[in-house]
Amino acid sequence: MDIKEKVIESQRKIIDDLAECEVHVGMLYDKYAAIFPAMKTEWSGLATAEKTHADMLKSMHRILDKKSLFFNLGKFGKEATSQLLDFINEAIKSADKPGFTMQDAVNAALKIETSIIDAHFYDIVTSDAPEFKIIADRLTADTKKHIKAINEYLSRNK
Repeated sequence: MDIKEKVIESQRKIIDDLAECEVHVGMLYDKYAAIFPAMKTEWSGLATAEKTHADMLKSMHRILDKKSLFFNLGKFGKEATSQLLDFINEAIKSADKPGFTMQDAVNAALKIETSIIDAHFYDIVTSDAPEFKIIADRLTADTKKHIKAINEYLSRNK
């Protein structure tokens, strides 16, 4: 395996880890939909969007299959994705605890969504494949919409 192949394989793993985070966020939001039936539609919509994000990330494998590369992707190694996944999984467990409230759910969702934007993943990472920009722009826009929807819920329920 030459150097470029090793880089591609490493990048494939990072993308898979990011997609796994999105899948788990979707699971979290599905859980919130079940716990809070009054907001089922909203949480289910967010869950569906997160699953779409995971699929979009996995579609980046096609970019790698064409031997294109991502630049600065190494900044999002196992440690960064592990921390996010740990937080998401802890949020999933917390939802089962007695006294868990909608406010707790909203706070966790806001922290997850803002951490994705604050990491500047889609600003820092670039690629020599033009389709990457389309995917990155969509993921950024969707995540910002999620933050806006969560903040709007917070404003209505102060």
